[in-house]
Amino acid sequence: MAPPLSAIGGLLVRQADGWRWRDGSPEPRVRDLTAAQAFEFPRVRSIDPATGAVTPYVSITREALDEDADLLGDVIAFAGSRALHVGGPRGTVEVPEEIWDAWASDRVIGLGWNPSDEADILARAESLGAHFG
Repeated sequence: MAPPLSAIGGLLVRQADGWRWRDGSPEPRVRDLTAAQAFEFPRVRSIDPATGAVTPYVSITREALDEDADLLGDVIAFAGSRALHVGGPRGTVEVPEEIWDAWASDRVIGLGWNPSDEADILARAESLGAHFG
């Protein structure tokens, strides 16, 4: 099993009930960031090799695949044989839109907070030992 997501040097950790500070106290101002929120890939139409039908796909750019090595493996594992490699090994990967939407909306990849909460969140992190700048 993969370790839980964490941020700010491990001071914030995502638990089943939300984000918590290292001391166990909840941080309700922090919210999950899903792959659907973080990535805006082009939507294209391609021929689905399984059905021969023109199908909406999400085209995952090479830059994104290079920046996040886990993205490619995770998406391909989820999409299985329906993931298309376009343009050879350095090209894009296209995944049927309905598969991408199901995977990306449920895949937490980070966290976010309202800008108005940032100073308080960073102050809390400093009180637990974080050093910024």
